[in-house]
Amino acid sequence: MAVPKDIDARRFYHVALQRLDDGTLLLDKLGRPAPSLYLTGYAVECILKALLIVSTPLRKRTQVIGSFRGRLAHDLLWLRDLLKERGVNPPPTVVKEWAYAAGWSTDLRYQPGPGDDEDAARMLDAARIVVEWAKGRM
Repeated sequence: MAVPKDIDARRFYHVALQRLDDGTLLLDKLGRPAPSLYLTGYAVECILKALLIVSTPLRKRTQVIGSFRGRLAHDLLWLRDLLKERGVNPPPTVVKEWAYAAGWSTDLRYQPGPGDDEDAARMLDAARIVVEWAKGRM
C-alpha cells in the first residue's frame, strides 16, 4: 500500500487519514460522538475520491476532480458507482461497511445534540475497513 503519486489523489488520501484520526480522537478521548461521526464520514468520502482519481485515466482526471463539487460529490453511493465504472469492485465485507457508511450525510452538521456513542463507534469501524481496503488499491 503506497501513498498515491498523483498530487490531487495524495491530498485526498492524507485528508482521509486525518479525518479518521480526528473522528477517533473526538470519540475515544473527548467523548464527542456527533462531530466524530461527521468527520469520519469525510474520511470515507476522501479516501474514495483518492481512489477514484488514481483509477481514472490521466487525461480525464481534471474532469473527475471538477465533479467533486456540490451535494452529489458527498454521496458515497455516487462515488461507488463511479468506481464501479472503472472496474473497482470491493469484496463483500467492504461492500457491507460501505453500505453502512453511505447513510452518512453532510446534513449531520445541522443535527443538534451530542450524538450517539454506538453510532459513532460503528461508523468508525466501517470507515476503518473502507479506508484500509482503498489504501490497498492505491
